[in-house]
Amino acid sequence: MTRTTGVIAMMVVLAGIGEARELTSAYAIPAAANTPGRNGTDWHTDLTLYNPQQHALPVVLHFLPSGQSNTGQVPTVRFEILPWETLNLWDVLGPKGFNARGKTGALLVYADDQRISCTGTRCDFAAFSRTYTLDPKGGRGEFGQAFPGVAAHLGLDRSVIAYLPQLTHNADFRTNLGVASWTPAWVTVRVELQDTKGTIIHRKDHLVPPFGHIQWSLDRTVVGGTAAVYIVEGPADAMVYPYASVVNNVYGDAVTVEGQYSTVGLSAQAASTDRTPAARARPLTAPVTDFSIEAFRALHVRH
Repeated sequence: MTRTTGVIAMMVVLAGIGEARELTSAYAIPAAANTPGRNGTDWHTDLTLYNPQQHALPVVLHFLPSGQSNTGQVPTVRFEILPWETLNLWDVLGPKGFNARGKTGALLVYADDQRISCTGTRCDFAAFSRTYTLDPKGGRGEFGQAFPGVAAHLGLDRSVIAYLPQLTHNADFRTNLGVASWTPAWVTVRVELQDTKGTIIHRKDHLVPPFGHIQWSLDRTVVGGTAAVYIVEGPADAMVYPYASVVNNVYGDAVTVEGQYSTVGLSAQAASTDRTPAARARPLTAPVTDFSIEAFRALHVRH
């Protein structure tokens, strides 16, 4: 390959990465926690929102507890992000936030288009989270994993299959798989776990509740394997967000594995290239304000 060809190829790759990370007006944070875990871990989630606009941006934040349908009222807060503000919601499920000790789930955050016109990029903002555990051996410091906000329209739908590589589940590491949903109906996803030779060593269907979140631990030993995740049943516009978390069993150090989407592996009849943004269904009809954002604005350090 010539130098010119290589540069062009790299530019194409970088352009694709930029497109995947462009700001948007609605995000899914596929995993959040405030709960004890295995081997002395204790998991917490920080959520950060950034408003690049010259105007205040009204947003809605939902917490979707794990293992249940969330089509009714769920813990919710409405607030505004000030122009150019970086709003850090430290331990968002903690006592100053949703006060959801012992729980896990997902977060949905989107511009409140009932309060502001969202034409063009007027409602775009950034969403990022980090889920971490205090050092399970009692030392100072934290171990954390990034959970960037997933653009709501770029989740897993029927047009693609998600591949989650580098999964290890043995005496040294454990792997958790999870799926969050932005769909007002039950969705069945199939997970096929492959070893490094491509042999499917485990296949199982998982039922995701409406606007729900599920997470489970692998029950098969694998080192450096890959999980293929795809929708097998649900509405035509179903949208879910799969992920994996690989955790060091000794130190609690964790890493997030994001799904890599492709039409490769789908039948020609099922494959589609239509990935245009679409309005997502809202899980609430009557939001419930659960905490004050002003308390977070007053914080200069994590508590």
